[in-house]
Amino acid sequence: MATGTNQDPDITAVPRAVLIMGVRLLGQIQRALGDSETVDTARHNAWEAVCADRARAAARADLRTRLTRNRT
Repeated sequence: MATGTNQDPDITAVPRAVLIMGVRLLGQIQRALGDSETVDTARHNAWEAVCADRARAAARADLRTRLTRNRT
């Protein structure tokens, strides 16, 4: 009489772990060897989005100022 559950081993666990470690290693090598300006990171992408938002807001404010100036 077996009381435990019969679970098959996850045969994808080892290849996934190897892939994850390989991707992390490649990212570290890219950051170490490459120019920090050329490496896209989440922080870099977020900062570019913030700068783009600020530029759009400034352009809207400038347009709003010009339109209100032309009305009078």
